[in-house]
Amino acid sequence: MSYNLSQIMKSAHRNYKKGGKTFSECLKSAWSFAKLQESFSPEAVKSRTDKFLAERHEAMSKTAKATLSKEYNNLNIPVSAYYNPNSTHYGAHYVGD
Repeated sequence: MSYNLSQIMKSAHRNYKKGGKTFSECLKSAWSFAKLQESFSPEAVKSRTDKFLAERHEAMSKTAKATLSKEYNNLNIPVSAYYNPNSTHYGAHYVGD
């Protein structure tokens, strides 16, 4: 992380000329603003977003459990649900999913 020292000093001097604060206070606020800008840089935002998404994916994968559907594997379905007795050509008998 490198900061633009010239811009920090210019910002502090600009705020000092407005009056109401000492130069030390203006310099501290200029530094805090520069650090805040650094935390919102595109690279920093992308790294935080990637970290958040990875943690959320991990948490979701730990909590997600596959539930077996009893209807999906139900073997008590009548044959008429799968085969059409009126069709005669090859492959036309199956009318399921």
